[in-house]
Amino acid sequence: MSYNLNLRCGCVVYVSMHPESQIAHTRVLQTRGRHCTIRRHEVGLRLYLWELLPDPVHRPRIEWTDTEPARWLA
Repeated sequence: MSYNLNLRCGCVVYVSMHPESQIAHTRVLQTRGRHCTIRRHEVGLRLYLWELLPDPVHRPRIEWTDTEPARWLA
């Protein structure tokens, strides 16, 4: 299994996982974000696991995209 993850700086990371153990064994920076301010981020860089974790200070807001009431409630 493989995934592309978007980091908060705008960079995209390719993550490959072992199919049986589900452990991520490859984490490579695939594309650099246009406004990324992290000098270390270069295409091909192998990232550590803790660099993929969310910022503990960041508190995401819930943004509702559907403004119409649900039809199944009526």
